[in-house]
Amino acid sequence: DDSRGVYNHEIVLPTKKYPIMLYFHADGLGYVAHHWHRSLEICDYINTPCRLWYGGRVMDLMPDTPIIINSGDIHSLTPQNHSDPRGVSLIFPYEFMSQYGIDIDRIRFAYTSNPAVDQRLRQSLHRLADLGERRGTDPYCHLLCNAEIFNVLHLLMTYYQDSHNTPLSNRHVERSRELLAYMNRHYQENITLQSAAEHLNLSVRYLCRFFRKYLGTTFKDHLTDLRLQRAQAAISATDQTLLDIALDCGFPDYRTFVSTFRRKFQMTPRQY
Repeated sequence: DDSRGVYNHEIVLPTKKYPIMLYFHADGLGYVAHHWHRSLEICDYINTPCRLWYGGRVMDLMPDTPIIINSGDIHSLTPQNHSDPRGVSLIFPYEFMSQYGIDIDRIRFAYTSNPAVDQRLRQSLHRLADLGERRGTDPYCHLLCNAEIFNVLHLLMTYYQDSHNTPLSNRHVERSRELLAYMNRHYQENITLQSAAEHLNLSVRYLCRFFRKYLGTTFKDHLTDLRLQRAQAAISATDQTLLDIALDCGFPDYRTFVSTFRRKFQMTPRQY
């Protein structure tokens, strides 16, 4: 979040015992609404298909398809199996990459290399997922995880750099980021398309078209996704009651929260 408050992005901090942010999907990482970060991200949902929105396109991916997200690019990801996902997500922060002379603001990465290298990358991500399951029995498991993290990074730097893909930098990207930041700051409130349009000095009609064209969704759907994402995280990580979570995340009442949650995840918040 910059000092002027013009727009913000997901802050990426290293996970305890690891040099980067590392998620094991079995720990409950759910879907993530539209966002961006100044980091290189790679994730692999091993046992479930997922829907990726990236670069203005919606892609339905088969299970075990590694996904590489370049720094600064707006994206969202929805696994189709919310109850028992398996896999990993690695997010390499800008500061970490800079230590090794890697400028992710200038370097772009392709989503694939060649079949043999892609298989090596999948195998490395699978080993990380396996190691995640050993954390409770091996107190030094994080050392093996760290070795695998650097193996993944070596593969990415050696085989996945894309000299033909240049970073996006235009007013639509900046406007998208500012819009997402506004919604991140105010999703708990009764915000509307009208209030967002006024914040950006745009017409409601233009902003409606902008959402569909540049973010592949609608204001209402993104707001709902954002609230559900925050609610899902709160259920996993806090002792709040479901009613308190619903109200804190901007839902008008508990009934709306339950019905919206069920439509998205095919289960109620209590079942989750």
